[in-house]
Amino acid sequence: MKVFASRVLLSALALTLALTGIARAQSNTPIADSAKKEGEVIWYGSLTGGTIVARIIKTFEDKYPPIKVKYLRMGGAGLIERIRSEARAGKFLWDIATSEYVQFFQLPKHVTLAKYFTPEFQRFAPAHRDPNGIWVSVYGAIATIAWNTRMVKPADAPRDWKNLLEPKWKGKKIGLPAEAFQWYGGMVAYLGDKAGREYMQALAQQDPQIQQGYTNTSNLLVAGEFPVAVIRAHRIELARAKGAPVDWSAEANPIVYSIHPVGISEKAPHPNAARLFYDFLASVEGQGLFTEEGFTSSHSGVKPHFPRLSLDRIKNPAPPDVKVSERIQVWLKEHQQTFHIPVGGK
Repeated sequence: MKVFASRVLLSALALTLALTGIARAQSNTPIADSAKKEGEVIWYGSLTGGTIVARIIKTFEDKYPPIKVKYLRMGGAGLIERIRSEARAGKFLWDIATSEYVQFFQLPKHVTLAKYFTPEFQRFAPAHRDPNGIWVSVYGAIATIAWNTRMVKPADAPRDWKNLLEPKWKGKKIGLPAEAFQWYGGMVAYLGDKAGREYMQALAQQDPQIQQGYTNTSNLLVAGEFPVAVIRAHRIELARAKGAPVDWSAEANPIVYSIHPVGISEKAPHPNAARLFYDFLASVEGQGLFTEEGFTSSHSGVKPHFPRLSLDRIKNPAPPDVKVSERIQVWLKEHQQTFHIPVGGK
């Protein structure tokens, strides 16, 4: 028995030393060494909400001292405008950028993105990575219907979009984010121009409550400001985990899925630090930080933190459509006009 225990202890020690060696090797690659000399990475992104940004930055900085991450957060449209304005002025201040795909796919119109195949490239779903190595999707989110379970009985829960057109949901009973134009475009693209626009017009006749942001809309749903809402499912799962009286539909047809790519500037002031940070975001460790916040991952080696958010369980996914990105200004304008949202959402 003592011999067996000793062998187990030695095996565990060997495994620990091996993992430590791998971690040290990863921290001392040529890219890592060069990145440490550069000392920082400038990250432009639209990611907000929760503790995700702070956790990403801390984990990366702890792993690769003395590199510091400087994050500039902007709304998706604001991020594109910032990058475009800087490029016009001949300024290239950012190293790496992340945003929802509808904005990200506009970047090549204004700047050149570097080609870089991260070591984890092949482990991302083919539809969620660029074949030329320009980007991979580091996190995803699904838009669907949610409801407050204290205000809505199970039998009355609106599990499909057509249910939101029922008379009982008329009159400020549906929460709708002012920024849901990507959902609008995805729905119309999936349902077809005629049927999709007719649906949106009918939904507008229900007189939904327009609120700022998906996170805020979810919080108001939890608080009982309205019984149902268009939301991002991971926000509801995070709330449910804390005991909030909310639920969401995995059966809606369609469920609009949004990827969030990451890319490196061809003229990055810190090119090695940018690649090292890119590798970290795409790694199992980095992807795990996203899934712990409820986001979905397209990485084959990473499981969702909340099983219900597994893309395998979504019955009617509307995949990211490049055409939605190409027509983003159309969807933005139509969304605002259809739901009477003032420009700027004010």
